[in-house]
Amino acid sequence: MRGRRVAAAALATVGLLLLPGAIMANWATTQLIETERFVATLAPLADDPAVQDRIIAEVTALVDEQVDIDAVTSELFGGLGEALELGPKAQAALDLVSAPIAAGVRSLVSDVVTEVVQAPAFSAAWKRSIEVAHTQAIRLLAGSPDSLLTLDRDGTLSLPLGPIVADVRTALVEQGVPFAAAIPDVDRAIVLADVPNLALARVVYQVGVTVGFWLPWITAALLIGAVLVAPRRPATARTIAIVTLGVAALLAIGFVLARVAIAAYVGPESSALARSVFDAMTAYAVSTIVGLLVLSVVIVLAVWWLGSSALAAKGRAALSERLAQAREALGIAPTPFGLALHRWRAPVRVAVVLLAALPALLLPPLSALSVLACALLAAGLLVVVEVLAVAPPPPPPAKRASRPRATAAAS
Repeated sequence: MRGRRVAAAALATVGLLLLPGAIMANWATTQLIETERFVATLAPLADDPAVQDRIIAEVTALVDEQVDIDAVTSELFGGLGEALELGPKAQAALDLVSAPIAAGVRSLVSDVVTEVVQAPAFSAAWKRSIEVAHTQAIRLLAGSPDSLLTLDRDGTLSLPLGPIVADVRTALVEQGVPFAAAIPDVDRAIVLADVPNLALARVVYQVGVTVGFWLPWITAALLIGAVLVAPRRPATARTIAIVTLGVAALLAIGFVLARVAIAAYVGPESSALARSVFDAMTAYAVSTIVGLLVLSVVIVLAVWWLGSSALAAKGRAALSERLAQAREALGIAPTPFGLALHRWRAPVRVAVVLLAALPALLLPPLSALSVLACALLAAGLLVVVEVLAVAPPPPPPAKRASRPRATAAAS
């Protein structure tokens, strides 16, 4: 008994210590390996208002910096006045309208930039560039020169503005803006955010993708093994669930603090952009953490339901009565199948719970919705098993053998 208790404590301690690392390693490794998940994480950022506003502001400012719209407009009207040989008053009138026209051109540039960034073609190009960047992500997250997005070795996610400026120049030329052709090619990028998990993913990949894939399963096996080895399994399961709840809560608090810190670090101008990128990149890990929180609560409630408290015993008795009434109403009679279910009901219950848990385990990430759905599925299947499992009828009472009366011998 003592040896089992020590072994269970050792397994549970190692498993709980590995739990945070398992979550983070699986998160980073999954983001790296699966192209579809990597693209699905970053592709929606192209349609995020915070990301679009930042790109529009940067590109508009860059165009205005490369081409002095006020000076170009003033020179254009000055040359027009000289060509038409206008008098001083007419030339002064042209100078008066130069500033409003320059403002109108600047507004047109902003509108064209907005149209380019919000166009479906930009989202498609963004998505294609992420697919290209995924190859570089596997190669230590080194950005490709042909990619719209670049992922630096330190986890910096940046967006080169050259391709966008080229698209804006083409659109302006097509709309008849005379100076648009003079917009030069630019070699500048804006930093969307410093994404820590990309750097973490690089480290995890260097250590070994296999570790990131198998560590969650090893952790789960250690915790399950601790429950199976423990002499008091319900109490051990409840303790592990409560500690897991605390670990998941600490991780959730850590992500919230990291989100606030990143937004404060980049300043108010880029805080909305940083939050959008952070939310997109951490959605997988946050979903897993919330799923663990819900799973821990479900396990604690299940252990309580199977425990010896008066309320739980009363609830189980009431449920058994309702199931017996349902069995009688359905006319379920003892059959070999029902008798076998009743005989092997303990392993059947375990098999049903494992079967119901498969969707949550095989369709990552773990989430609150998947945990609740699997818990409801397990409860429903267990009810069906209990209804179909028919106990054998009690044996008939043994007949009491009658003792023959002694008769007196005839004399």
